[in-house]
Amino acid sequence: MEDRQSRLFLALILSMGIWMGVNYFFFPPAPPKPVAETKESNPDKPSDGKKQEKVQTEKKESKIVAPVKETKVVPSDAKKTNVVTDSYIVELSSLGGKISKFYVKDYVGPDGQLMQVARKNPETVTVDGKTYQAVELSRENGFDFNFSDSLNEITQSPWNQINFSISEDKTNHVVTFSALSPDKTYQLKKDFRFFPGENYFKLSIGIVNLTKDKLAFASQKNTQYLRAFGSLGPLPKDRELNDRDTANFFRFYHLGGSFQDTLDGSSSVGFWSSVGNFFTGNSEADETFTVKTNNESGLDFAGTGSRYFIAVADPLDHKPQGIVLDNRPKNETGAVLLYDNIILAPGETYNLNFASYVGVRERDGMIFRSPELDPTQAKNSLLAGLSADLNKSFNQGITTPFRNGIIWVLKKIYQFTVPNYGWSIIIFAILFKLVFYPLNQKQADSMKKMQELSPQLKTINEKFANDPKLRQQKTMELYKKNNVNPVGGCLPMVIQIPIFIALYTAFSDTIDLWNSPFLWVKDLSEPDVIWTSPAIPYFTQTGLGLNLLALLMVGTQIFQTRMTSVSMDPNQKVLLYVMPVMMLYIFWNMPSGVTLYWTFQNVLSIGQQWITNHLKKTEEKKKAKA
Repeated sequence: MEDRQSRLFLALILSMGIWMGVNYFFFPPAPPKPVAETKESNPDKPSDGKKQEKVQTEKKESKIVAPVKETKVVPSDAKKTNVVTDSYIVELSSLGGKISKFYVKDYVGPDGQLMQVARKNPETVTVDGKTYQAVELSRENGFDFNFSDSLNEITQSPWNQINFSISEDKTNHVVTFSALSPDKTYQLKKDFRFFPGENYFKLSIGIVNLTKDKLAFASQKNTQYLRAFGSLGPLPKDRELNDRDTANFFRFYHLGGSFQDTLDGSSSVGFWSSVGNFFTGNSEADETFTVKTNNESGLDFAGTGSRYFIAVADPLDHKPQGIVLDNRPKNETGAVLLYDNIILAPGETYNLNFASYVGVRERDGMIFRSPELDPTQAKNSLLAGLSADLNKSFNQGITTPFRNGIIWVLKKIYQFTVPNYGWSIIIFAILFKLVFYPLNQKQADSMKKMQELSPQLKTINEKFANDPKLRQQKTMELYKKNNVNPVGGCLPMVIQIPIFIALYTAFSDTIDLWNSPFLWVKDLSEPDVIWTSPAIPYFTQTGLGLNLLALLMVGTQIFQTRMTSVSMDPNQKVLLYVMPVMMLYIFWNMPSGVTLYWTFQNVLSIGQQWITNHLKKTEEKKKAKA
């Protein structure tokens, strides 16, 4: 399975490679080979494959499924309660014994600065007479943490129709639910414990055997599936959900020491595997669900995420054997844990404990405020057993350290200069240019030397137009004679590629740019659409948007290319016209914060090249007079 962001990185690297090819009239190198797909854990165990097939094809005996007509309750019979902490508001319901709604609100971060979460179309929530502005993350479907023994009924667990008894300990912020299974063989207890100053909560699920016999609650013949978090929001309030939105909703898991993720409602088969299937043929296996297991280590953690938020469940003790990925289009199943080895003695209570983080997709959100709760500082922490790899759930790519550093600088610029992220991006672009000035100046000097050889290169191209091999040979001889390295200017760009990738993730996924305006731009996290055309029959029902920043970016790119281009053969010259179109396509739907940064970098590069050319001409005139 491919990492969700690796495709974005590959696209960015490819576009940079083409851009360098235009500047230096060399065709871009082939894109880097893709990372091989991670195989399912424990590939040496044939029982795993058989188990997956069995899960998909066998009809299991049900222990907890009862007819809906016997267990369904009238919603008015359900009782609700609310818990408010420093960073979120939770509505819990006895119907299903679950979190029915989960809101996040503005809160003070560990650095003492206000973390603005309720930025765009927030909801007004009133609890105990106090009003809050918050954003609902569970898409009003809740987080149920309920079992099911049927894959097809994961989102409609029979437990969701049972009215649990409910009790509340307001002092310790604990809400307890309890209910009997339909066949009265066991009792299900759920304790939700919330922490006022943290973005975590703890869930303890207790299974009580009420019989005098051994109870196989979960076995290989009767696998139990626990749905933790469904697809995460928020959803747009002012328009319909579109493909660009759904591309930001994903699921993830850490199994067998490896982190993997996939888009919601998409197949777990990666792009390169699909290409392989095209040539080798499809196995024709039922791929509605994919089961990943590891009986040795178990599942470390799993969750769901969106552009700015994540929700992750971390089993603190009894690790699930694996995870189920629902590949049905546009599904909202989310993270589904798999258990097949829970056996209870007569009268025994079996406990499953989870630490859950729900909050912003930033490392600051996961930092503990209380040392007594932090498992790394307190051995007796209520969250002891928390995964040391939980921070991988942010899934911000291999350039995460650079990305976090960029965001830190961006916030400081915002805090101490102009309180507007548009101007902060421009100031950051200037600082970035100054830091890399020596490398960029080397590139500018190299381009100037290449321009000086332009007449001779043109002569070679015309003279050997029908002999590409000899033309290349004469070109290289010219470079060697004049002590010019044709790819010398590429080094600055190559060195900066990881930084550019980090910049892309920083400006695309940081919540600080969400709903931040700048000049005519209403939201730096979205394209700057200044006009939308009427619907076009048979093409689009919503019309086409006109994005001014993308056009300005391409305009500056064309100007920069013409300013630094040298004579080249016709085949390579085609890239001068292809590249702007390609860049326009890439940036058309990008967040305007990314496009703003790239545009201003182009402007700065044009200015630097002009100064270099002007100084060179002045130096030549002085030498001529001397």
